[in-house]
Amino acid sequence: MVVQGRRVALRSGCVVAWLSACAGTGLGGGTDGSSSETGGTADSSGGAGTVATTRGGETTVGSVDGSGDSSGAAASSESSSGAAASSDGTTGEPFPEPVPDDCITDVTAGHHAFVCDGLTYDVEVPAACLLAPCGMIVDVHGLAMSAQMQDSNTNMRALGQRYGYIVVQPNADPAPPLSNWIPGIDDPKVFDFMQRTAAAWHVDADRWHFTGFSQGGFMTWRFACAHADVLASVAPGAACGNDFPIEDCQFTDDESPSEPLDILYLHGTQDFVVNYGCALPRVEAVRAHFGLDGEPEVVLDDPDVRWQRFAGDTMTFEYLEHDYIGDNPIAGGHCMPGADDPGDAPGELVGASCDDPNLVVWGEAVVQFFLAHPKGA
Repeated sequence: MVVQGRRVALRSGCVVAWLSACAGTGLGGGTDGSSSETGGTADSSGGAGTVATTRGGETTVGSVDGSGDSSGAAASSESSSGAAASSDGTTGEPFPEPVPDDCITDVTAGHHAFVCDGLTYDVEVPAACLLAPCGMIVDVHGLAMSAQMQDSNTNMRALGQRYGYIVVQPNADPAPPLSNWIPGIDDPKVFDFMQRTAAAWHVDADRWHFTGFSQGGFMTWRFACAHADVLASVAPGAACGNDFPIEDCQFTDDESPSEPLDILYLHGTQDFVVNYGCALPRVEAVRAHFGLDGEPEVVLDDPDVRWQRFAGDTMTFEYLEHDYIGDNPIAGGHCMPGADDPGDAPGELVGASCDDPNLVVWGEAVVQFFLAHPKGA
């Protein structure tokens, strides 16, 4: 499907029916939840289809199966506040109070900064997550960046508030512009903090998700390899280790996820930092490991963006590549599409946003992928 001239984000986390809106979910429209539907296509044969809707002047693409449910609607439903509620019914018991520990000392709603084992974590907690189980998204920055810079590009804190996710954004030590992740030291710390977050706010065990850009993307691949038993889905961006000297997950016989998990992978064809030459070998390695031999479904085919979906019996792999260039000519296309980084964070040398206009909004696409892919869906 081709959508021209508008920003696009995968929209498969809520039920999108032909000529009907996702009313009452607070998704993507104005504050009143209003929307303008301009049409789309749906597969009437009972298989997966694609629907394009317009909200506030932006086009959204989503997947709808033949029954009228989106992939992942069975796993959770969303209230008008954006909180995700369990689909297995209510027990009549009140949702338990959050539980602080020696690191997470404030369990109220809102934004917090916790220092734990030498790292500072920015954590955004929606008020709705004190009343019902939410998911968790870990969003990791790249080299010379910070959690604030990462959020300026992904908008993940606001998206977590909207869709019912606790968002964890770790900060590497030292601070920018010298910030740098050391896999053998920092990965265990980040995983420990994930577990602490899940315990403190009683996070839904089926909705632990991980995403990151550049060095954070490499960490995302490593977590896919090391923690597939607890992660539902991951979204690495601008990272692959086939010919780049940073440890990640090679998808070989001795280095691969222990079980299937869903993956959305982003890479720029003009990336001068993590060369595009490693992207297609990574795609083929993932496909080979999970046995994704069939022809891909085309999610988006545009002169500047190609988005493919490879669906298997046990997992879904999506690959999104773009031709955009970022603010830094030295980095080229090492950037996040649709981002709007003001470039004023402490220690920031250059932003990670792709130059406008962008057809895809990376942060929104990531969240919609996570909504559609809880564990076991």
